[in-house]
Amino acid sequence: MLIWYGASAVAAIVIAWGAAMIHASGHAPVGIVSILVGGVLGAALAGIAAAQQIRARRQLIIGAILLAIVTALAEHAWLYIDFRRQWHESRINAQVAIFRPESPPSLTEYFSREWTPQSATLWCFDATMIVASTTVTLFLIQRIATPACPKNHTANPIP
Repeated sequence: MLIWYGASAVAAIVIAWGAAMIHASGHAPVGIVSILVGGVLGAALAGIAAAQQIRARRQLIIGAILLAIVTALAEHAWLYIDFRRQWHESRINAQVAIFRPESPPSLTEYFSREWTPQSATLWCFDATMIVASTTVTLFLIQRIATPACPKNHTANPIP
């Protein structure tokens, strides 16, 4: 299960990077990108679980919820990194550099400025959609991939 968590964390961070690039492009419909990100993450988690032959549904669902939260946090971390890149690029212009400090705001300062009631609502909605679509996708793929056992199944039937 530890390998699953490690590989899944890498997948979550990579998927978060893709989501951050979509959001940074300005072409990210509210909710749709979050649902797609969760679906892709859920499919990736199911694929990693299948490769590791992990079938513990409850553990996978709990792991999916945790990794979906990691994805939402990593998405905002990638957006902060992009903000810092833009900050440094804009300082090349002398007129902009006069009014800006040498270094961009710290992570804490950045989020304290960005955390408004409107953005908090949007971010929480985004995270909720990612968590929900990840767990639903993982659950459905697991359910389809794992055949149901009959109730009266015996390990070694005698004719």
